[in-house]
Amino acid sequence: MSIMAIRAVIFDLGGTLIDWPDWDEDVLRRWGLSYEYLCRKVPDRQWPEKEYYVDAMRGAELAHWQRVNTIQASATPEEVLQEGFQVLNCTVSATELRIALDGYGQAVNGWSMVFPDAVPTLLSLRKQGYRIGLLSNTWWAAAWHNSDLATHGLDSLLDVVLYTSELPHSKPHPEVFRLVSKLLEVDPVECVMVGDRLIDDVSGALGAGMRGIWKKTPYPWPEPSHIQPTATIIQLAELLPLLETLNS
Repeated sequence: MSIMAIRAVIFDLGGTLIDWPDWDEDVLRRWGLSYEYLCRKVPDRQWPEKEYYVDAMRGAELAHWQRVNTIQASATPEEVLQEGFQVLNCTVSATELRIALDGYGQAVNGWSMVFPDAVPTLLSLRKQGYRIGLLSNTWWAAAWHNSDLATHGLDSLLDVVLYTSELPHSKPHPEVFRLVSKLLEVDPVECVMVGDRLIDDVSGALGAGMRGIWKKTPYPWPEPSHIQPTATIIQLAELLPLLETLNS
């Protein structure tokens, strides 16, 4: 049986197209900025101490990612912050929750950097007629990510953009891969997924009938030996000649 030609390329976002430098070192400061914004906008309430707010919100964020890793769950930004407020035994109105979210959104605005070969690679893919999608595991609001895409000139190069904060499941659940291929109007076997995580990106793609290309990075993501990517790259610039080989 012949292998179907690749007609669509789906990218992960963080660690693949863009990156957030100093994430571990700076994430607590960003939550602190969210707290300060909330206190400025709603000064007539007795808010918990900043240290407790930062710990609770970071804890809620980490709990979300634990559920992604174990049951492929998803969550909205509102659900993540609401969990943090529950830990603080702090009841908030919808308006106050929105203000806290706005504060975090402003804190992360402009934080990301784009990998230098991302735009040239996407431009070359478009010129060659590939459909291009984005599938990102995230609890962030779509608007925050879309701002990053626009800032780095990626938004106009993507045919379909999906964030799991707006979906019932997260990668590696096969349903999210099937959905992005459906929106790209191609069969999963005609898709290749490119991402920096073997479990989320590569195994999820393979499980949905796609091919999975691992963009290997220095990040300490799990590397299970039983997951065998279709191919491995270090730089996105390696993708074009690789696709030519896979389609030959």
